[in-house]
Amino acid sequence: MKKPTLHDVSRAVGLSVYTVSRALSNRDGVSAASRERVLQAARELGYVPNRAAQELRRNTRSSVAVITASTSNYYYLDLMTGIQRTLRLSDRTAIVADVAAEGVYTRAVEESLVNDLIQSRTAGVIATLTLSPQSIQLFEKWEIPVVFVDSAPPKGADRVPSITTDNIGASMKVGAHLGDHGYTDWLFLAYPARWSTRAQRERGLREAAAAYGATLEVLESENDTASAYAALSGYLAVPGRSLPRVIIAGNNPMVHGALRVLRDRGVTVPSEAAIVAFDEFPWAPLLDPPLTVLNEDSETIGVLAAQTLARIIDEQVEAERLGKPPTPVYRPEYRQEMPAELIIRKSCGC
Repeated sequence: MKKPTLHDVSRAVGLSVYTVSRALSNRDGVSAASRERVLQAARELGYVPNRAAQELRRNTRSSVAVITASTSNYYYLDLMTGIQRTLRLSDRTAIVADVAAEGVYTRAVEESLVNDLIQSRTAGVIATLTLSPQSIQLFEKWEIPVVFVDSAPPKGADRVPSITTDNIGASMKVGAHLGDHGYTDWLFLAYPARWSTRAQRERGLREAAAAYGATLEVLESENDTASAYAALSGYLAVPGRSLPRVIIAGNNPMVHGALRVLRDRGVTVPSEAAIVAFDEFPWAPLLDPPLTVLNEDSETIGVLAAQTLARIIDEQVEAERLGKPPTPVYRPEYRQEMPAELIIRKSCGC
């Protein structure tokens, strides 16, 4: 025999599921008459509220999920520092949900993870890669706010908050510096386009290359060190292919793989091949030669993302207190684009 559900009670009394749920949990925002109607219908239908689920729902405002796709990039460590430090101020915590823990992203893993987060009733999500429109729609349906960092929202979700870097401007800054060195042969070792920053960085580099009369070749790799190493090794192994004058590594895993290749081939940096990378990391100045990097300051981005998400969640809590639906409110000021700093060291030839 089919067990009665909350929807059955809703249909019986002609009230929304939201109102029925509040009436059954004895919360504010429901008149005494409506509450009595709901309780009477529940008794007649034999509906028994799931107290464990209700307690879980009440506690959902304290835990936030940070969705990543491989955490091998040091960018994420600084990002998490900023997020955790900020959330602690509002007695919230963050958990990392990796959609590429095994090193490979798949849409199926994303869908499974999104469903798990919804079932656990996470308070909100900070996403470091562009999720599918279907994932965003599911989060919206369950009134779970999302803030993007390091990647843009998918098409059709333009109002969803994001804290990103001005990657086009930052890449043009990198290209201008290389152009000033007189380098005209550039290789961009890039991660896949599922990270929206990839297209922006490539665009900035192409515009800079055009301005300085340089040629830019793009070599794509999966977003991990081993793949970057394999991609660059294979590229350089082609007979008759010369070493590019400068290699621009798209992130920490890319530069790690590139440096291993150059070491194995006995290439001297920067006299034979200069190298520049996106994203600062603690031992970049300790390398020989010290590494020139584009610093996005991901810790500050994490702080801003956590502040934005906490503000949205607090507004949801207040809406519930007033008996209103806790629909996330996304404001234009919740979309920010941050500048980046080029830290010049010796690997570029300076």
